[in-house]
Amino acid sequence: MSEVKVSIIINCLNEEKKIRQAIDSVFNQTFKNWEIVFWDNASTDKSAEIAKSYGEKVRYFYSEETHSLGKARNLCIGKARGEFLAFLDCDDIWLPQKLEKQIPLFEKNQNVGLV
Repeated sequence: MSEVKVSIIINCLNEEKKIRQAIDSVFNQTFKNWEIVFWDNASTDKSAEIAKSYGEKVRYFYSEETHSLGKARNLCIGKARGEFLAFLDCDDIWLPQKLEKQIPLFEKNQNVGLV
């Protein structure tokens, strides 16, 4: 696998009913150079099983305790290998060309810090 361009941060706490759609929306991206950094914030449902079922592009981390969203995101960022970060909540989905449209904006202009 080439160097990861985008690390997609997903924090999860008992979202088994919603997480599959969110992850599928990443796998359906036309831009393919990404990883998911999945932070399981002490879920007790089947969120872990679902996240792990996607294979190595989903890097799964489990927390024994529940952290605030901000702290959990910072812990995830510490695990990220990508040049860029993207955040995806468990109850959201991305349109297929989201990353394909956003990444060139960063690459074309070094002054762009957020899209």
